[in-house]
Amino acid sequence: MLYYPIFILFLVTAKKDQMPANTSTISIEDFTQQPEVLACLQQLEAKYGKGGKNLIVSDVIDDEGHQYVNLVQKGGGVLGIALVGYTYILEQMNIRFIRLAGTSAGAINTALMTVGGATPTPESDRKVTGNKKIEKSKSILKAICDLNFFNLVDGHPVARSIIKLFITSADFSKQVTRWINRILFLLVLLPLLDFVSLGLQYRWHWVSYFAEAFFILTCFYVALFIVLVAYSAYLVNRLKTAGFGINPGDYFYDWIKERLKENHVVTVSDLMDAASTPVPGLRLRGQPDNQPTDLNGDVTFITSEIVSENKIEFPKMWYLFRKNRDDLQPAGFVRASMSIPIFFESYFINDIPCTDDAVKAEWLKLDEDDPPSTARFVDGGVLSNFPLNLFFNPNVATPRLPTFGIDLDDEKDAKEVFDKVNNESQTLDEDEGKGAATWSFGGYLYRIFNTVRFYYDKDFLIKNNFFKKGIGVIPLKGYNWLNFFVTNKEKQQMFVLGVKAATKFLLEDFDWNDYKQGGVTLRQNLKP
Repeated sequence: MLYYPIFILFLVTAKKDQMPANTSTISIEDFTQQPEVLACLQQLEAKYGKGGKNLIVSDVIDDEGHQYVNLVQKGGGVLGIALVGYTYILEQMNIRFIRLAGTSAGAINTALMTVGGATPTPESDRKVTGNKKIEKSKSILKAICDLNFFNLVDGHPVARSIIKLFITSADFSKQVTRWINRILFLLVLLPLLDFVSLGLQYRWHWVSYFAEAFFILTCFYVALFIVLVAYSAYLVNRLKTAGFGINPGDYFYDWIKERLKENHVVTVSDLMDAASTPVPGLRLRGQPDNQPTDLNGDVTFITSEIVSENKIEFPKMWYLFRKNRDDLQPAGFVRASMSIPIFFESYFINDIPCTDDAVKAEWLKLDEDDPPSTARFVDGGVLSNFPLNLFFNPNVATPRLPTFGIDLDDEKDAKEVFDKVNNESQTLDEDEGKGAATWSFGGYLYRIFNTVRFYYDKDFLIKNNFFKKGIGVIPLKGYNWLNFFVTNKEKQQMFVLGVKAATKFLLEDFDWNDYKQGGVTLRQNLKP
């Protein structure tokens, strides 16, 4: 464990700089035309017809035959590429989305799906009009194709190189540990040699030459160690001023801001308008004259505000931070959601009008009678990485549309990361089961971490078990969620895993009638 804080402190010292971009190119077709993707589409069409015309996943449809669901996407760093593969299949089966929510990587895909195809309409009261009928996944793939993930790690070039080694090299942590052990060993050995040589020089005169050399070397080494300790103290302060993050996250902020702008979303009002635009021709299956007016679209990004220690839902809770919502930047909501602690600096909202009566009244609803003047956000996954609870409405007797959730299962890789960080000789796989007394230190920390970040979502699913019927799981063991140095081949592989997971979900796992009955049963159980 000793090397880890030193490693983190070293990385935050450097100035921001750029490294040469990866010039290799990849196209949308390199994803969608892979044989495995085409095979999955063939399987779905063989069972449900072209475009899923015989597939039923919802009772909410439009006049063009699209079926509508709510969608929640789990966070998971670069594993978010697999989310795009999953939604690609859903869209190919003519499934579209009313309400969307996501955390971290899930927030990124959620944002791009919300604003995709939005158009300005200056002649109406609505500034931006969203379009829920069109496919979004291909445009997201285009953004992925054009993005060099390496640039998202926007710290100093040396820091980026070390991060790359730490993430991709299985031996890097052991090498660093050996290096620190040698420093500490010399710190003990040199004074010991001084003591021995000073005593022996009176017996053998020639030993005095060694005593002098050892003394000079010890003085130099101790001076060097003192400088290192002083420099480390400086780095602790630097880490604080750097927002406790290795990378500023500016590149990502600018990137997502530009993607929103390409779709005419510049303000928070634009984002909310794009999300809430009604779907033309929306109706209930088998009831052509029944046009539901209460199925309003929206979008939610989950983040963790650590000054007041609250889970924040953006853009819904903008009123906590400004009197005018358009004084905030919608790209900041996504940046706040994916602020992975240590890896990225926290995202800040400063100058909150915390003395304003209206703002104070909103904070009081969160039991905060002394609102902060500055808010600090870290990754939403710290509190809720899979916010399915957002779309639960106990007042609906029979569900009209399901909530689909996309789960990213990289548990094995997460265990390997904890083992690496803690230099455990015992792997966490050996810690599995109920033998708590035999867990390694890495296994102990891993379970604390997962208990905190998963409990809120897990508790909801325990109480509302039927929601599990709408969850598809993408198996991603072996892929590192922090590997921003991911290759094009790995991007394609993760996309395929998402495609396969969605195919399995539609072919084998989901049954709309079963889901509806689960909702009815839950509603009955809630009655007094």
